[in-house]
Amino acid sequence: MFGRKEATLRRAVFSLVVVSLLCQFLLKSNLYSADDKFTIGLKAGVNKLEGDWKQPRFNPMGSLVLSYSPISYFAIGVEVNYSSLMTKESVDLHQAALYIPSTYLAAGGQAVADEFQTTAMPIELDFKFNFLPRNTVNPFASIGFGGIHWESKYAGATISRDGEEQKRIDLLFKTSGGLEFNFENGLGLAIGADFRYTGVDLLDQRESGDLNDGITSIWAGIHYSFLQKDPLDLDRDNVTKKLDLDPYLPEDRNGFWDHDGKPDMGKPPKPTKAPTVIHYPVFRAEEGRDLPLTAIITSEVPLRTATVIYRTTGTQKWKLAPLKNVGDVYYEAVINGAYVTTAGIEYCVVAVDTDLKGIGYSGLPKRPIQVKVESSGRNWRIVSGLVAFFGWGAATYIVMREQNIN
Repeated sequence: MFGRKEATLRRAVFSLVVVSLLCQFLLKSNLYSADDKFTIGLKAGVNKLEGDWKQPRFNPMGSLVLSYSPISYFAIGVEVNYSSLMTKESVDLHQAALYIPSTYLAAGGQAVADEFQTTAMPIELDFKFNFLPRNTVNPFASIGFGGIHWESKYAGATISRDGEEQKRIDLLFKTSGGLEFNFENGLGLAIGADFRYTGVDLLDQRESGDLNDGITSIWAGIHYSFLQKDPLDLDRDNVTKKLDLDPYLPEDRNGFWDHDGKPDMGKPPKPTKAPTVIHYPVFRAEEGRDLPLTAIITSEVPLRTATVIYRTTGTQKWKLAPLKNVGDVYYEAVINGAYVTTAGIEYCVVAVDTDLKGIGYSGLPKRPIQVKVESSGRNWRIVSGLVAFFGWGAATYIVMREQNIN
């Protein structure tokens, strides 16, 4: 029996490491969030007790979360959680005679499972580590600690044991992980799982095992980030004031001429003999990492050339990164990571047909798309991986371990 659980534990830990590594290299998308920000969020989901119950129920839970990110890779936050832990089992009062007031007992000395519950309200300080904070999809891991206020009740009355009411505050350790989905307006969604290991073995009112009780949670949440204002980008459309044709009204991201900061009000591109370029700009990148760019290019006649011209911000000489056709009207180019430095990148997407009747573009040399390049996050990803590995490794071990019954 234990051999099967040990094998399951190894597979779970291995899967966690593999998923973490894949997320670092495969989840590539644009970032819209800022570095310094306050975030408020709500979480809802289900949890169950990891203790001495053989048939714990999944119970609804909810949380309020407040956090602050001094840098994009790290956040410190406070979470207040509430849930009611229940079981499908009845309680044998010959073994638990002191736990439940006799006035509430059913016939035969058995307690009705539906009448028993332990309310739990953890309050925690969390340290969150982000794998890919500059992407729309961001895997994260966190560790935390705090206190849990709990109270065991039967039929609404607090249970007494040895003359002591079963409600108090105990310490807990927490580990979490999941995925965040961040959007341009500061809103975001998240899914994840938590494990809390408490300093008490009485949440289930049983002390038969040799481990304290824990709580496993699976949840989904919504959060809002109060983004830091940039005085050079008044409408927060990632086009700087000096290049923005409408600095007070944000660009609408439809892929057409998104470089100029002037919204198109939902109007489709006007028919033209020149190639049409649909490109969603990338506004942030990481130092030393390749910068992939994509475009949809349509033209009445075959294309003569399609390329990305780019340069380091503050310099004069432009370089070329050819756009390669990857199927039908879809094109891809990559700016080599060697040129992606913290000085920043400026680029334009350009297409010319064989008749030389015009140029299709997203970005112009006098009005380029500007990419802010942040310092490398390699060390932070290593820390995030270690937090995920050891935190969830310990949680998996505790959950899967077969307890020694007294």
